[in-house]
Amino acid sequence: MKISDHLNVDLCVMDLQAVGKNETIEELASVLNAAGKVSDQKKFVADILEREALGSTGIGHGVAIPHSRTKSVDEFLIAFGKSTAGVEFQALDGEKVNLVFLMGANPKELNLYLRLLAELSKLLMHSPFRQELSMAKTAEEVIEIFKKFES
Repeated sequence: MKISDHLNVDLCVMDLQAVGKNETIEELASVLNAAGKVSDQKKFVADILEREALGSTGIGHGVAIPHSRTKSVDEFLIAFGKSTAGVEFQALDGEKVNLVFLMGANPKELNLYLRLLAELSKLLMHSPFRQELSMAKTAEEVIEIFKKFES
C-alpha cells in the first residue's frame, strides 16, 4: 500500500488560503469532508488539534503532517495542501510550512496508519521529493511525483 493509492486530485489543494495552523487543518478537513471521507468534520478537526497539542507536526523543511487516529473516519485518508505564502505551524525549525499532509485513520487501522506515516516521512527526508512537490502546479503532478518516488 502506497500514499499514492490514497491520494487523489479531489484531495489536493494547490493554493491553500489559510495562514495559520488551525485554519489550515480546517481547510484541508473541509476538502476531505466534501469528498465524503469524514463522518464528523468537527470531531475530526478536534482530534487532529488534540494530537497537535502534544507537539507540532511541523517537521521542518517547510513540511507539516498533522494526523490523528479518529473514529470520525472509516479508513485511512490523506489530503495535501500547498501554500505559496507559507503557514505558521510552529514547526520544529521555526520556519513557515509550504507543504501540508493532513492524515487520519480509524483506530482499528493502526498498522496501516503507522506504515503510511512512516512511508511519507521517509519520502519527505529527500530534498528532491520536497522540491518537486513545491514546484508542482497541479494535483495530477503531485500524484505523479509520489508515484515517481515511491519504492
